[in-house]
Order: sequence, then structure tokens, then C-alpha cells
Amino acid sequence: MKRFLDFLTNSPAAVTTAVLTALGIVAFAVPGLHAAAWIIGLVLCLGVIVALLMFHGEWRRAQRQIDALRQQLSVELGRMDTPGLTPVEESVELLPDERRARRILELLPDSGGLVQSLRLDATFGTLAISELEPLHTFCDEFKKTSFDNPRSHTAFMNLYRSAEALSLWVNEETQVAPADSTTREIRPGDTREDGWREYTEARGRGERLSDEFVSSRWEFNQTALELGLVSGTPPFTE
Repeated sequence: MKRFLDFLTNSPAAVTTAVLTALGIVAFAVPGLHAAAWIIGLVLCLGVIVALLMFHGEWRRAQRQIDALRQQLSVELGRMDTPGLTPVEESVELLPDERRARRILELLPDSGGLVQSLRLDATFGTLAISELEPLHTFCDEFKKTSFDNPRSHTAFMNLYRSAEALSLWVNEETQVAPADSTTREIRPGDTREDGWREYTEARGRGERLSDEFVSSRWEFNQTALELGLVSGTPPFTE
């Protein structure tokens, strides 16, 4: 009974039919209207025809909706059955902060490159030139960059300042290794004005700057993950 009442309420054709039926019953129940019964009957017939046409229109619309839903369901099932991951990001326009964060983490990945080398090499021996290039690129490319979100901007500025300081230190305190042109090493004491004491100070400063750089990079990655700028599993904490 409830479904029938819902149908009458939601279907204009059903409402029209119900109204015509009620009017017909009332009209034929009044003795004074019997003389005009044929006129009333004609009007009711026309009303029923209109209601049938409305039913037909509603049925066609319902069929189109059903067909569209079936087609959509078929597409979604096809996607679910497709093995592998769907590259959703290619079709989604990223926000400016998302683009910046992903570019930074692309230049300074955690699983390899300079960040991993600095984390693993506690003695700060030599640095691969190929690993230093992304550091210099990051400093040049993001020199005048800012983030819209205040929290991510703070994390970015900490990272940028530490990266810039490390980049300047590399340019000032290291040289291409004589034995290996693909690496840079700290300039030895015999080439410095204050000798090996200056070398020791430069090395200690380099270790401190590298620690700050690795730490600020980790904090930036954590902030980007928490704000939803990037996706993935947060790296381990030291």
C-alpha cells in the first residue's frame, strides 16, 4: 500500500488518473448530472488519453535512465576487472601546491640520490656530481617560489634555506676529485690557507648542513603527506 501511495505521489500521470477517477465517481453519483453523462464521459476519456500519454513519456524516460545506469555500471565493472593501477592523476588537474610539492620530491627523492647518500655516509667522504645536480636545480628553480598553504610554505622555506646553504657550501668547500671526475671531495688541508684545521672546520660545517638538509627534506615530505599534496607511505623516521 505504501509503495502504491508513493507511486501516486511521484508520478504526475498517476495523480492525473486518480483525479479523473475521483471526478468520474462524483459526477456519476450526482443524479442531477446524469443528463450530461455523455459530455462528462467524453471529458473523462480525453483525460484518460492524456494520462496514458503521460505514462508513456514517463516510461520512456525511465527506460533511458535505466539504460544509462546499466552502461555506467558496465564501464565501472570493466575498470574494476582491469588489472593494475589506473593512472588517475593524468586526468586530474593538480592544485599549484600539489604540483610544486611533487616536483620538489621528484628532484630530491628519499629512496635514492643525494638524500639517501647523505643519510648513509656519516663520514661525509665524497659526493657524486650527478647527485648534486638536482640540488642546484632545486635552488635555481624554486628561488622565488611560495606555497599557498602557510604550513606547507613554512616547511618549504626550511627546506629551501637548508638546500641553498648546502649548495653554497659544496661550491665553496669542495672540488672535483683528482682520482675520479664524477665525484667531488672536500678540498684538502694542504690547499687551504689555514691548513688542516680549516679543513676540519669545513668538514664539520658540511656535516651539519647535510644533517639539516636531510631533516628539513623529511619534514617537508611529512607535511606534504599530511596536507594531501602527495600520496604514499611516509618514510621512516631517524
